[in-house]
Amino acid sequence: MSGEAATQSTRQLRRRKERLWAWLRVLPRPTRWGAYFFLSGVGLFVAGAHTRENAFLLLGCLPVAMAAVNAVWVWFNLRGLEVKRRHPGAAHVGESFEIELLVHNRKRWLPSFSLVLEDTQLPDLQRDFPRQLAMAVSPRFVLRLPVAASLRRRGNHRLRDMSVTSAFPFGLVAASRSMSFRSDIVAYPRPLRLSRELEERLLDSARYFGESSSSHRGDEEVFGVREYRQGENLKRIHWRTTARTGKPMILELEGRRDASFVIILNTAPVGDPNTLRERLEALVGLCAGITFFLTRQSVNFRFAHLGQTLLVSQHGRGDSQYHAIMERLAHVGLSEAPLAQWIDQVGLGDAHETPILLTLGPKEHAEARLPSTSGAIVIGAADADFRSNLSFDVLGRRSITSRELARGEGQGEA
Repeated sequence: MSGEAATQSTRQLRRRKERLWAWLRVLPRPTRWGAYFFLSGVGLFVAGAHTRENAFLLLGCLPVAMAAVNAVWVWFNLRGLEVKRRHPGAAHVGESFEIELLVHNRKRWLPSFSLVLEDTQLPDLQRDFPRQLAMAVSPRFVLRLPVAASLRRRGNHRLRDMSVTSAFPFGLVAASRSMSFRSDIVAYPRPLRLSRELEERLLDSARYFGESSSSHRGDEEVFGVREYRQGENLKRIHWRTTARTGKPMILELEGRRDASFVIILNTAPVGDPNTLRERLEALVGLCAGITFFLTRQSVNFRFAHLGQTLLVSQHGRGDSQYHAIMERLAHVGLSEAPLAQWIDQVGLGDAHETPILLTLGPKEHAEARLPSTSGAIVIGAADADFRSNLSFDVLGRRSITSRELARGEGQGEA
């Protein structure tokens, strides 16, 4: 019992210290120039007391009076403020996006002046301006303060507290308020640019499995219209029939079957441990590049990866499929189980589906785990020819630019 009582008293003491510190933090405090101003007033007051000159006594009281007025004014200046944060839920690593702070002055009559806002500082979040200045916020008005930012590491990033500081009107006394507003942003991996050879290989597989011989000759015929099923090509929807029936209807072409891929990401640690992290990031970037390319081509595909649990997504295409897979790639780490323990659960064997296997080790080890008739595309991050699957643009950039990403996602939605 004595131990429990000691623990409870320690907790109560800690809570009291936290409340005291929280109370002290919101109290007005002198700024550096305010301290100089106050000390000069004390010097004048001492000189006046020593020389018995009333003018010195009056001048000595003036700085103290100004500091007192500043302390009261700054308290009213911060009273009734509410700050919120608005930003996209996801962004690619290195891509510039906008964080917008919303400052709401809920006071009925008094405006707020000279507010310095500072958001959560994260090591992987880079802003153009770490602090933002709001010169004036009218009563019952919401001021928007946008700032450009970018993330340097994939994964989930959480923004928590924001602080508002003001020293209005004289700059002698400052006060701060901390406001808790939690928000999350997911950093997608930056898609790497695929080489021309890999793109052509993917397109050849799509044409081989996706079209009949008559479609290659350009004389395929429409032989029916049926209801649209999830994951099929939206470009084949017949809009007149859809408008008449009230539900999406799709054209059936002679001998036509949509191309289908399955991206299998194997992150079991294999090879040199000193280069493991570098190979993992390169492999995730290549997987993101393939996902972006298949989305831009409006191809039907799915994704499989073993992390803490096995994820095998459904077939899909377009923007929704892209974001679902990229969110998964944002949190991909090393897998504890080898490929042989879970590859059979992916459901390979469809003659019209091409597997794309990406592995941290050599591709020869992974190829042995696949059916010999699968026609899989296998890429190993430990192979000497891994970089041959990547390309650079005219400026020497290996990753896809933000403008290409925006254009590609727009095509995926179409």
